[in-house]
Amino acid sequence: MNRPALGNFEGEIYDVIVIGAGAVGCAAARQLAGRNFRTLLVDRGDIGAGTSSRSSRMLYSGLGYLAARYPLWQMVFRPFDMLQKLRYTRDVMQCRAELVTEMPQHLTKHRFHYPFRKGDRYPTWLVDLGFRLVEALGGWKVPLSYRRRSHADAAKDSALVAGLGGSLTGIGVFEEYMYAWPERICVDTALDAERRGATIRTYAEVVNIGQVNGLWEVTLNERAPESIGRARVKARIVINSAGPWVDRVPGAGGATAKRVIGIKGVNVMVRLPDSYRGQGLEAFSSKNEPFYVFPWRNYHFIGPTESVCTDNPDDVRVQDWEIDYILGEANRLFPDLKLTRAHVHHCWCGVRPTSTKTGHSTSLPVRLSEEPGKTGLLTLTGSTIMLHRHAARMIAAAVESRLGRRGVPPQGLVGGNNVDLSDIKRIISDEHIVRLSDLIRRRLREGLDPDLGRERAEALSQEAATNLGWSESRRQEELRHFEEDTAKVYRQL
Repeated sequence: MNRPALGNFEGEIYDVIVIGAGAVGCAAARQLAGRNFRTLLVDRGDIGAGTSSRSSRMLYSGLGYLAARYPLWQMVFRPFDMLQKLRYTRDVMQCRAELVTEMPQHLTKHRFHYPFRKGDRYPTWLVDLGFRLVEALGGWKVPLSYRRRSHADAAKDSALVAGLGGSLTGIGVFEEYMYAWPERICVDTALDAERRGATIRTYAEVVNIGQVNGLWEVTLNERAPESIGRARVKARIVINSAGPWVDRVPGAGGATAKRVIGIKGVNVMVRLPDSYRGQGLEAFSSKNEPFYVFPWRNYHFIGPTESVCTDNPDDVRVQDWEIDYILGEANRLFPDLKLTRAHVHHCWCGVRPTSTKTGHSTSLPVRLSEEPGKTGLLTLTGSTIMLHRHAARMIAAAVESRLGRRGVPPQGLVGGNNVDLSDIKRIISDEHIVRLSDLIRRRLREGLDPDLGRERAEALSQEAATNLGWSESRRQEELRHFEEDTAKVYRQL
């Protein structure tokens, strides 16, 4: 794949320009191209390099969607809030069933546990009802297979359950899925969009959006190393799907108020006893926030935190107190493990783009908003990787309402079922590789290995240099950049 100079795009006119090649942007480009809209997908970096690559990697987040942040007796007086939670959970569960059915190669299935304790905020009967309700909202298409067992019986089958401390009164057991590789979901979806006719241009930063003769004009600057260029492209509709950065896109920010409030989540990777391998846990923290123990190959990662982030998402890093909080919550669940920072293999954080109407308080649903006086400039907020297809269909419906229907929604599986990961040459030539970190962290599985891809970095840099024509100095620079990027994304103690 020859990478065209950015200047070649000068003056091009599209039906839709999608900003942000995360899970939502890639899925939106796939929907729009499949419906015969001339679509351009741009990102200032690589496909799936932002929030989509820093999620908690769980397909479903359980009762947390239904959890009330206020005293339970107030639920009856907040019917709109509860209805909103139910609708959101329905969307989540329907997307869960869709992904399990259509993208099984990207998922792993695990047994999860929910501990019941004396004095829990949520009584046993309410948790039972919650699980049944969540399953029903998904239409029982991909069941959770939830059942409640005595602690003694569950402990016979699970060393993880046997290791739980405290006054346990029972254990809920259910089946759930983890994303084996969230970054590859973005890549495969983008490549499927391209097969359907979309144009993809990564490392193209939006530096301005304005209106010219009834069209939106988007100015792009080249960000790939050893390249320069600028282009002005036009479209009838622009979709701002830049995740937690939507209010920071020049020319697309909210004129009256923020559209997104960032929620920072931290996860910590540890090596738990081998007998815990492959098993997960869902619980509530001492702050009554959802808390998980996620299985990940031979490891587990625990978390996340939930804190409002007002900083630029580019600058967020894992803080010591966040690590200590997560370890403290894990030790509350498993007192015999006595986890310390010495047990931490690495940790990472991301910022979830939660919708807001006021700029001060969050709103649960996925929202597609249009700024007053900016017809055709739409901003998508509130989605997670779980809901990326749902959000994409919302975007496609909004485009059709404005430009008319051009074709039927795309059908069939997203590509990637038969990707040969050993064919490095094809991946480098066909999958929009610009930097070494693109290859290791988002095209190959090595980026998610315990060594975070370092072991093969030298050999892969040689492959990339041969196929992309890098000089030796450029290859060495890419190795340095890969180490810097690794240190930026992951903190190792």
